[in-house]
Amino acid sequence: MTSVANGVYEPHIKFLIDYLAAKGYSDFLIDIGANIGLTSCQSGKSFREIHMFEPNPDCVSILKVNSKIALSGSKYYINEYGLGNTNEFLKLHIPRHNWGGAFIKHSSNSYSDDLLAKKDGYSSFDIKNYDLLDIEIRAADDILKKLFSGLSSRQLSCGIVKIDVEGFELPILKSIVDTLPSNFKLIVIFENWGHSINVECLNRANPNICLKYLEKKKVLYPLLPKWLNSLFLFFIGGYDIILSTTDEVSNIGDYILEINN
Repeated sequence: MTSVANGVYEPHIKFLIDYLAAKGYSDFLIDIGANIGLTSCQSGKSFREIHMFEPNPDCVSILKVNSKIALSGSKYYINEYGLGNTNEFLKLHIPRHNWGGAFIKHSSNSYSDDLLAKKDGYSSFDIKNYDLLDIEIRAADDILKKLFSGLSSRQLSCGIVKIDVEGFELPILKSIVDTLPSNFKLIVIFENWGHSINVECLNRANPNICLKYLEKKKVLYPLLPKWLNSLFLFFIGGYDIILSTTDEVSNIGDYILEINN
């Protein structure tokens, strides 16, 4: 199960989200693949609205409790389904030792079976390593168009989207680009476990869209012992973040898509 007992979950991502919220991207946080709410519950207080999408009913049960505790007084919404190309019911494959690595085997998933297995520590794909759950997927174009329209009606137009969907990123990214209103400013944070992803479908010729690769560099203190440096990294992050402009998603790691419509 994805969890954190102490310190900060994905400290470099938390730092980036908190930094961007402080710079004005604080109208809304959209968390697609919210799992048990680690990202939203860490940073959600910085936003006027939080919208979470999670299709795994077991995770949703925990997500509701975590959100009630961490986001008390905030305006948040939990959507108990995933996003994809169409409305359908699919099988969610959940690694038995890592709920956060759950994925859907589907033609729209850009990750191969071997990659999906190896990222969770398996040498090859074996169905015995997974629990299967029936989940609901709804058409991202319809859901996001309605969501953005509602945000716009409340004069909320500058925010952040975090995507963690284990290979289903491209359909969702395309839907975001296709449905985002013209007056919106958006930062989309997503990850890539593959070696190359074709992003031509995102209309890369659009001057309002900029793709950047997020590099994190550990900040170490040379005069301190290794164990103390490790504590700093665990509890307070200790990372410098470098954003480098790129034309394609070709490296393993985190990316951001900046859209200024």
